[in-house]
Amino acid sequence: MILAAGRGTRLAALEPDVPKPLVRIGGEPLLARQLRYLGANGVLRVVVNAHHLSAAIESFAAEYRSLDGPELIVVTEPQLLGTAGGVRNALDQLGSEPFVILYCDVLISEPLAPILATHRARGAIATLAVYESGQLDAKGVVSVDADDRVTGFVERGSFADDARGLVNAGLYVVDPSLIARIPAGTVADFGHDVFPDALSRGEHLAIHLLPGPVLDVGTPDALMLARLNSPFGAQAH
Repeated sequence: MILAAGRGTRLAALEPDVPKPLVRIGGEPLLARQLRYLGANGVLRVVVNAHHLSAAIESFAAEYRSLDGPELIVVTEPQLLGTAGGVRNALDQLGSEPFVILYCDVLISEPLAPILATHRARGAIATLAVYESGQLDAKGVVSVDADDRVTGFVERGSFADDARGLVNAGLYVVDPSLIARIPAGTVADFGHDVFPDALSRGEHLAIHLLPGPVLDVGTPDALMLARLNSPFGAQAH
């Protein structure tokens, strides 16, 4: 599932009439880039949620369905439900097996197979892709023990200038049972609500360490960086 329902307020000054998933990078909409990435990793079916300017995303999906690539299903949220609430709203489209969740504004080029293998090997209810960084302010930071089991979360906290930590990369593998317990129609967030609740129940959350950072294009500066950085786009732009 691609999480794409947010308003994209930080990018609105650049392209006020374009929903964030359709902002263009490397000559193609961001959503098209994510579908291309998932398809290249063997994904056959993708669910995307939509809210802000959802008609534009529906129009994109109608055109996309005539192209080669994963099957695309759009689930519209009349009211924003948060990251986890949006997945709960689309759960009947996601099947009974563990599935991948990818934030639409996170650009990643690492293959999916290793994180899926980690999830299977660790027997976790959810596995979070993370990367090590010394830039932690305004990031979701994950704490782990000596066995790489998640022990806690700090969402957009303040850290010392020399602090290093594990940053949530915005890519998960989750078991449907984790999502099914969220009451339908409830606003819920993974970092604030769902993952801390799982820890309080004594459930196993694992990490998969990525070799390098991902690029979050949710800000104007990061978007410009992505547009200039050809490995993240379809072509140099």
